[in-house]
Amino acid sequence: MRSRKKADMAASIVQRVAFGAALAASAAALLVALTTTIVASLVLQSAEDRRLEEAAVTFAEELAKEGDDLEAVRRVQHDEAEELGHTGMLLAVYDQDGAFVAGERLAELPASPGCATLGARDLRVCRASSSSGHFAVVGGAHSQPMPLLAGSAFLAALLAAGLALAASRPVSRRLVAPLTRLRERIAQLDVDALTQASLGDEEHIAEVDALRTTIVQLIVRVERALAQAQRFAANAAHELRTPLTTIQAELELLVEGVGDSAAREGVLVAQRKVAELSALVERLLILSVPLRSEHGATEVLSLRDLIEDVVHALPLDQRLRVQLAQGDALVRGDAVLLGSMVSNAVANGLKFGDSVRVEVSRAGGSCVLRVDDDGPGVVASEREAVFEPFARTRDALQRRIPGHGLGLALIRHVAEAHGGSAALSDKDTAGARLEIRLPSEP
Repeated sequence: MRSRKKADMAASIVQRVAFGAALAASAAALLVALTTTIVASLVLQSAEDRRLEEAAVTFAEELAKEGDDLEAVRRVQHDEAEELGHTGMLLAVYDQDGAFVAGERLAELPASPGCATLGARDLRVCRASSSSGHFAVVGGAHSQPMPLLAGSAFLAALLAAGLALAASRPVSRRLVAPLTRLRERIAQLDVDALTQASLGDEEHIAEVDALRTTIVQLIVRVERALAQAQRFAANAAHELRTPLTTIQAELELLVEGVGDSAAREGVLVAQRKVAELSALVERLLILSVPLRSEHGATEVLSLRDLIEDVVHALPLDQRLRVQLAQGDALVRGDAVLLGSMVSNAVANGLKFGDSVRVEVSRAGGSCVLRVDDDGPGVVASEREAVFEPFARTRDALQRRIPGHGLGLALIRHVAEAHGGSAALSDKDTAGARLEIRLPSEP
């Protein structure tokens, strides 16, 4: 459950690149929009001031023509106000001491030449001096485009983020396509044929090619380590096989010449232990070699014949506990390996149950070998783990059932080497069901 949560939380490279691209585009769009807003606001303010200043200069020139005649000055102000009334401008005249002479009192005289904003009235006023000594003041409503422009900029940034997110996903997939191809090639590697592994041609992308080279070097080191471990296991098994065979033969000769019942029983116990060790060595020898379905698959075999050979080789008391159902199927493979697989399957059932039922059937292009026992069974949470070498169920450990945990590992090893599979499945009655599937021959 925890690993699944981590997998759900983990973001793919495509998601990360897409999110990063969208975030970068959004930030860039917001920055550009804010910059544009500030520049546009300054441009609008400058245009507004230039319009008011031009009107103030024209007004001052008209005032200069009238000199100090106050009536004439008021008349000029009145005429100019009517002429500019449609623009919404306010006109006022002040003398050189700053006293109001005529016009709109709302248009106050700025303290310094140029333009100023009357904050309380939200009014922008500009002044110009006439040669007669009067100040011509022209005012207009002070527009504040900043909030509107800022809102527009924010909406533009959101739109840019949406477009960037929509466009970044396909672009990101294209960017990570070389990594996807490399992952697929790695997933197709055969651990039993690492020396023949190929990760395809270079992508001509520096980072991806460097990663590919590193992985190839790692594969070479892993292959060497596996080969060394397999050679060691095979050599150890071979070295143990010879002395164990000799000991087994010597014990067989010894048991014939022992008259004392206690001594004879001791020799028989030694024989059984040596037989167990021999079986363990044979299993290790098989597991130490990487098998492939094309190796040794040279003859067509009857699964029923293999099962019957295994059952007939059992001691009488064990043979009576095995029930062989009707049915047969042909498979192509190595007789020794498949015989070992069947032998371990039957022995596993006998170890945990009082009776064993073996059934062979065909399903499509596969043959199915089922071995059922009436033992305690295997809980669902342990059914996959028991196929690992030296793995044993918790129940087997608690009940101190003898074994080394190699039987099921060998069964799956041989089945997969022949293009098949092995698994523990559910059954209606108590006990365990081992199901082996192999490609069938017509």
